[in-house]
Amino acid sequence: MSQSVTIAQPSRPVSTVNTAISSFGERNDTHLKADMVGHVLFEYDPISGRLDWSDASLTRFIFGDAGQEFCSIADLNARIVGEVPAEREAALSGAATSYSCTYQLTRKDGSIGWYEERGGWIGVGDTRRIIGVFRSIDRELAEAEYLNRRAECDELTGVLNRTSLRDRLETMFDNVTDGSAVGAYLVAGIDDVGGINSDFGFIAADAVIRGVADRLLSVLGEGASIGRVAGTRFGILLADASGEEVRDACFRLLNVVREHVIETEKGSIAASICLGAVDLAEHEPNPHLIMARAEAALDEAKAMGPSSWAAFKETTNIVSQRKRNIHMSDVILTALNDRRINIAFQPIVSDLSELPRKYECLVRMKNEENKEVPAPEFIPIAERLGLVHLLDRRVLELAINTLASTPAISLNVNVSMETVKDPVWAEGYLALLRANQALAPCITVELTETRVIDAADASIDFVSELKALGAKFAMDDFGAGYTSFRNLKALDIDILKIDGSFVTGVSSSRENQLFVRTLLDLARNFGMQTVAEWVDNEADAMVLKGLGVDFLQGFLMGRPEICPSWLPNGAPNAQPVLRG
Repeated sequence: MSQSVTIAQPSRPVSTVNTAISSFGERNDTHLKADMVGHVLFEYDPISGRLDWSDASLTRFIFGDAGQEFCSIADLNARIVGEVPAEREAALSGAATSYSCTYQLTRKDGSIGWYEERGGWIGVGDTRRIIGVFRSIDRELAEAEYLNRRAECDELTGVLNRTSLRDRLETMFDNVTDGSAVGAYLVAGIDDVGGINSDFGFIAADAVIRGVADRLLSVLGEGASIGRVAGTRFGILLADASGEEVRDACFRLLNVVREHVIETEKGSIAASICLGAVDLAEHEPNPHLIMARAEAALDEAKAMGPSSWAAFKETTNIVSQRKRNIHMSDVILTALNDRRINIAFQPIVSDLSELPRKYECLVRMKNEENKEVPAPEFIPIAERLGLVHLLDRRVLELAINTLASTPAISLNVNVSMETVKDPVWAEGYLALLRANQALAPCITVELTETRVIDAADASIDFVSELKALGAKFAMDDFGAGYTSFRNLKALDIDILKIDGSFVTGVSSSRENQLFVRTLLDLARNFGMQTVAEWVDNEADAMVLKGLGVDFLQGFLMGRPEICPSWLPNGAPNAQPVLRG
């Protein structure tokens, strides 16, 4: 298979442009003088055929004859690469009164440069002459080519950028006369670049991106185009390929990337890619839609694991998921704006006979039809789309409003790790609590154990700020993760909430009883209180209290309620007036 690949069409031969670009820092004084002057005048005598130059140094630059200040038109023509421009010949013969042309000249050292020549006849009879301007345009062409390449190509890898690749795709469709394009569009995504950044640094990751681009180029056939469409993703346009040819191309691309490690300054790195493919013959000629469908197929391939590929199908699950994501994003934002995000209060008690004075605030959302949307349908999507910090802040606002109107209670609120680990979002959350610091001692902020492990340092800083304001901190779902003793101590936890999977059926499970007892001993040693979640029957509640659990939470004590009887009218959506 031919190895040539279409990347960009320069306006001049690539070798000449590259020579001109590389010469920027290497040009001698004569080159620089010619560039600074910008042009050199000459006079042509048609009777003698001589050229009279206004600058002898340029003559020496062209012909290399140090003492020669005049030369003939024949000597100049002998240096021209290719044919002498016709417009120039016509003017010299008297058929035209003026001319303008560009051509290449061979210099004494063998290098080739581009020049522009413009001139016109003046005078009459024996005094008739051509007065012209002669100038080097190497730098001008190189700069123009550089700007063209900057506009068309990706700076890091040299391949096309996303806009240029999309233009190639549009051109392919424009050139189809029978309404059906033959070809394929692929998206290649480098696997685990985040891990490479973490382990080797961003410079090494850039080297991997360049290395992958080079390897993809090495196996693409004639007429193929490749561009960098995102940070770690490449779009590939294959002409005259479909079915088995697309499948074979995908395997070649997968193999060429993974067969050898990529050498970087930081060491050898093994890289791999996943591919999403779209057969152009099977889809409408819409470049934006084609590229989106290839991205969807890539997401499906990534779900299968590294070095996988997938072809887009109308049943591709990820497309439906994306549509749901987009829809749910609108639903969440609209619900926030329309104040349809609410909290449901679930009681937490120290004894079954106790009147609840402590509640956990659970986020709830209603759609435009005033129907409740189950939390599992919108919270994971809010996390993926970066909207969960808005929910966190809204829940805290509602909790603060509730405490201002009902000061005799205390509330637990959940915060996401996305809020905790982002400095801007975390500061916004803490700023809201800081503005209502008088109520902070009545608030306990919960963070799940498994998420604490993911970003322990960020959690420690956040908890420290939180407790400095007077609030308490609880680790939720304790026992589901693998929190170290160091983290337990560093986090300064006030309350451990025992994961419900160890609470349900504890009265009849010796294993759960042993596990709960172990967690309780650990909590006591660290001076922490404990809450048992998912308590739904009296037998489990009695066993848990007998083991020493401080608080109970579950359906036995009460289901979450959005409008409990103790909540004043208008709360918590109505903004209260805080009394100093």
